[in-house]
Amino acid sequence: MPPLRHATAPTGPGPLAAPPELVHRGRLRKVLLVDDDTVTNMMHRRVITRTGLVDTIDVATDGIAALDYLCDPANRGPAQPELILLDINMPRMNGFEFLDAYADLPVPEQTQQIIIMLSTSLLQSDQDRAEADKNVHRFANKPIREADVASFVSEYLMVRDGTAPTEG
Repeated sequence: MPPLRHATAPTGPGPLAAPPELVHRGRLRKVLLVDDDTVTNMMHRRVITRTGLVDTIDVATDGIAALDYLCDPANRGPAQPELILLDINMPRMNGFEFLDAYADLPVPEQTQQIIIMLSTSLLQSDQDRAEADKNVHRFANKPIREADVASFVSEYLMVRDGTAPTEG
């Protein structure tokens, strides 16, 4: 089974268009799901698609595949994902190991992205570690819901537009 999958969400009006309460001032071109669980990826892809807020959803099944994806010239610039939904527990390279390697990537691969760390872990230490990483925008529980996707998109747009609240 290949480590990377690609799907394009429907565009325009239709049964999968975003409900009025989820409409934002923008959409994302691409989201990268990084998770080794096929069922979770299928569920998350369906939830993201239902919002109508994302054009393309790509999947990497572990941290190594995600790094390869981000370093591929075909996925740079406008083709790079704006949002990375990153699982913690994966084989070969887990989410925290991915974050360490991600921090060492050349800056263009990190531009205009936010990372949301996802987990079913109930360990407070996992959440604390994720939130302490400068590249993690926030921690969220799996499975994600449509309202979570709307929130992630809104947060990305605020970061991109420089309207996100600052800490301090």
